[in-house]
Amino acid sequence: MSRVFSAMTGTAAVRPAPAAPVESDADTDLELEEALAADARFVAADAGAPFVEIGGPGGAVFSPAKPKAEPRPFPRIAPQPAAPTPPPADAPTFLSVKFHDVLPRTAPRAPGGADAGLVALHLPEHPIAGEYRTLRDEIARQLPDGTSRVLAFTAAAPEAGLSTVLLNLAVTLARDGQKVLALDANVTRPALAHKLGLRGAPGLAEALGGSVPLAWALQPGPVPGLQALAAGTAPDDFAPLAAALGRDLPKLLAQLRQWFDWVLVDAGVWGVVPERDSTCPVADAVYLVTRDADAERPEFAGLRGWVKQLGGQLRGYVATRA
Repeated sequence: MSRVFSAMTGTAAVRPAPAAPVESDADTDLELEEALAADARFVAADAGAPFVEIGGPGGAVFSPAKPKAEPRPFPRIAPQPAAPTPPPADAPTFLSVKFHDVLPRTAPRAPGGADAGLVALHLPEHPIAGEYRTLRDEIARQLPDGTSRVLAFTAAAPEAGLSTVLLNLAVTLARDGQKVLALDANVTRPALAHKLGLRGAPGLAEALGGSVPLAWALQPGPVPGLQALAAGTAPDDFAPLAAALGRDLPKLLAQLRQWFDWVLVDAGVWGVVPERDSTCPVADAVYLVTRDADAERPEFAGLRGWVKQLGGQLRGYVATRA
């Protein structure tokens, strides 16, 4: 306590007066001298050990001195970022996507054949192209062990952007060095060949009918590693083709698994061709594509239950917005 007092008052430490000498032998005198010398060293050292106050009443008060810290600059308020510059009025509108675990495009066709809505093809550094890379990563995370994957994409209503989502994902996968097939099983409203700038036939209809070998119906896409199987030409009598979809499409997909790392199937609008819908269990995963505003509609909820009833592996849905 004397050290605390001397630090607070600035006075020198006071040592108690030595006791009156007592009679002792030589050893006792030597011990007394050593003790007095040690006490003198302690007081000398104590006089050069300053204490600083780091607290106040009721808390820790004293501690050994620490190096003086550099003064901290007064914090500055960061300037607010400028508002983003709006895109020009004639800028193309791309279909934006958002993947969820369990909008029509207005841009014109780009020169060179492929649709301008394929932002992953024409503008791979565009932020929306990054959304398709996110979609790719989420699907790959769900299916980590497959060496060849078949994905079926279907919609609850027309104009949901299904073909645009599928083709942008196909381009994204092919740019990774994967062997990818975009298969158009939407024989009532084919779109894939048109969006890729390819011929519409021969395609799936001819391959299922046996008029053209499957390998002859494949067409190279706009990026290495991507091929397409168009829908082909649907006959006037649609019943035989619908029956072939339910009977032979699973066998055809089993053959395509041997040729490609990814087979992305455009299964069109659910319920239009029930025979095609019944083949959903052969896919490794089924994904529902819907406009973001339609995700809570009863039709969409009913579609999700229908896929499960047929034994399909429903793994998520993709909400689109333009």
